[in-house]
Formats: sequence, structure tokens, C-alpha cells
Amino acid sequence: MSEQEVTYSTVRFHKSAGLQKQVRPEETKGPREAGYRRCSVPWKFIVIALGILCFLLLVTVSVLAIKIFQYGQQKKLQEILNHHNNCSNMQSDINLKDEQLKNKSIECNLLESLNRDKNRLYNKTKTVLDSLQHTGRGDKVYWFCYGMKCYYFVMDRKPWIRCKQTCQNSSFSLLKIDNEDELKFLQLVVPSDSCWIGLSYDNKKKDWAWIDNHPSKLALNTMKYNIRDGGCMFLSKTRLDNNYCDQSLICICGRRLDKFPH
Repeated sequence: MSEQEVTYSTVRFHKSAGLQKQVRPEETKGPREAGYRRCSVPWKFIVIALGILCFLLLVTVSVLAIKIFQYGQQKKLQEILNHHNNCSNMQSDINLKDEQLKNKSIECNLLESLNRDKNRLYNKTKTVLDSLQHTGRGDKVYWFCYGMKCYYFVMDRKPWIRCKQTCQNSSFSLLKIDNEDELKFLQLVVPSDSCWIGLSYDNKKKDWAWIDNHPSKLALNTMKYNIRDGGCMFLSKTRLDNNYCDQSLICICGRRLDKFPH
């Protein structure tokens, strides 16, 4: 081997050694980079999962905020509607009370007018009553008409059955009271004494009945009248009550104007 060849071989060896030294860092570096790349993949999924979770939380918070806002608006609207309804109800109550006051005022005016008419009629009949005297064997009587009815007072006291007969003899009948208004009117004009009327206890029907057997609009609570206290009804200025039929009282006869002959 010549000197030139040895020198070449030495240089080549050194180059190979240098190359080996240069390659080793790359070989040792390669696995670290590969390991880094293998570890970097899971972190991406974690980041993506966290991003999705944050997005879902943001959406949830937004939905809750919207719901809370809508609930607040609905509650405020409900309060406004309730206030409006309360105002409407109050206005309706005020209108109703105004209407009731107006009707009450009209009723009071009519009642005052009716009372004036009744008092005027009462004074007139009282004057007639005071001026009447007995004439022979005839009965002391007076009569007047009011509305659609005429009333015939027989001032001589008689039992209920004789009052019934006396009224029939005069083309009248013992008085039948048609309603509450007529009862109140008669209590203003009747004398101070009690007067027989055409209401008695019917033993067959086991009930109180008017003399014509027809019903009346008078709200009469017959349950409070005990038949043991008497089977005939009388009227006074203060009450309607029953007594024994053989008691002698004033007679009240009545007849409707449309029942008189022309």
C-alpha cells in the first residue's frame, strides 16, 4: 500500500466518523419529535371538546337569559292586565251603584207621590166616616174607589159569617187583598179597629183560602197562623192576623170596577 492510499483511507475514515457523528443527533432527535407528535394529537381533541362545552354553556346561559326576560315581560303584562281589569271592575261597580241610586231616587219619588195620594184619600175617607150616622136600622157604612177597586166598610160590628152575608147583600164580597201594595194602602185607610176580610181556614183543603177560592199575589206566610187561635183573618193598621170567627168586628167588602154592571 502506498503512502497516498493510506492518507486517503484516513481522511475517508474521518469523514465517515464525522458523518456518523452527524447522523447520531438526528437519530436521537427523531424519536423525540415522533413522541411529541404522538402526544400533540390528544390535546387537540381536548381543546375541541372544551370549545364545544363552552359553546353549549354559552347557549344554555343565553336561553336561560331569554326565558327570564320573557317571564319578566309576561309578569309585567299580567300585572298591567290585572290593573286594567280592576279598573274596569271598579268602573262597572261605580256605574252599577249610580244606576241603583238613580232607580232608588225614582222609587222614592214615586213612593212619596203614592203616600201623598194615600194620605189625601185617608183624610177624605176619615171625614166621611166621622160624618156618617146611624139611620134607622141601617148599618153605618162608607165606601170609596181607588185604582181598579172599590171598598165598602160596614162599621157595625158583626161576626165573620154575617160580614160575609152583608157584603153579598150589597153586591160586594168580603175583601180579597191582591198584593202587598194593596195591603200597605189599606193599612193607611182602615179604621183603628180590626176589620174582617175574606180569608178563612178551609177545613177540607186544610189550608187558608180566599173567599173566591182564587190565589192571591200577596206574600202571605200562612204557616205562622195557628188554626187554634181562630179560623178567620182580620186586618188592622199594624198587622194581618187570625181570630175566632164568632168575634164581632168591622167588615171590609171589596169589588173590582170591571165587575160592576155598566
